[in-house]
Amino acid sequence: MAIEPMRPEDIPIVIDLLTDAYLTNPSNVAVFGKIRSRHKAIWRISLKVMPSQYVLAKENGQIVGVMGMEEWPDCRLSLPELIKSLPYMFKEIRGSLWGWFVRRVKWGRNHPRKAHWHFGPFAVLPERQRQGIGSQLLKYFCEHVDRLGAAAYIETDKLDNVRLYERFGFSVINEEKVVGVANWFMWRSPRQKTESRG
Repeated sequence: MAIEPMRPEDIPIVIDLLTDAYLTNPSNVAVFGKIRSRHKAIWRISLKVMPSQYVLAKENGQIVGVMGMEEWPDCRLSLPELIKSLPYMFKEIRGSLWGWFVRRVKWGRNHPRKAHWHFGPFAVLPERQRQGIGSQLLKYFCEHVDRLGAAAYIETDKLDNVRLYERFGFSVINEEKVVGVANWFMWRSPRQKTESRG
């Protein structure tokens, strides 16, 4: 398994992977229904307007997982970025725009306003889930923030994910219903910087 940065030519495959992986996520279904084109549109827009650093899990050259990570405060959609995204949003997901907006507001209220790295989006091909790929991506992320001595944050709408993230040192700091779906907001305190070995 290789973990490497996403390249521009990877974006169409990553959009499809994120769409397939999040198609049954409870809050995504609450916002976008089961309309695949809307799910796909939101990922296409997100990769265009959000500044996240994406890394990919590849096996024999095939992309099997993706992880976004970004340092605060760039991990929050700024007002100019939000305004920039609205024409795309209205065109692509206008029937879901209100639900998307409500979710962004509630997530924004829970988002810590102190230094951290935001983890996500985070997805593995549906047919390759529960095979350790997600754990390898999480390990990569945790090693990254530990080298920096930084805190980390994530939100999730799946209890299974809460348990997974707890294994990597995250703790639930709040729980709230968002668009009618339970969401957990999780924090990982800074670890001591690890020394690189030459």
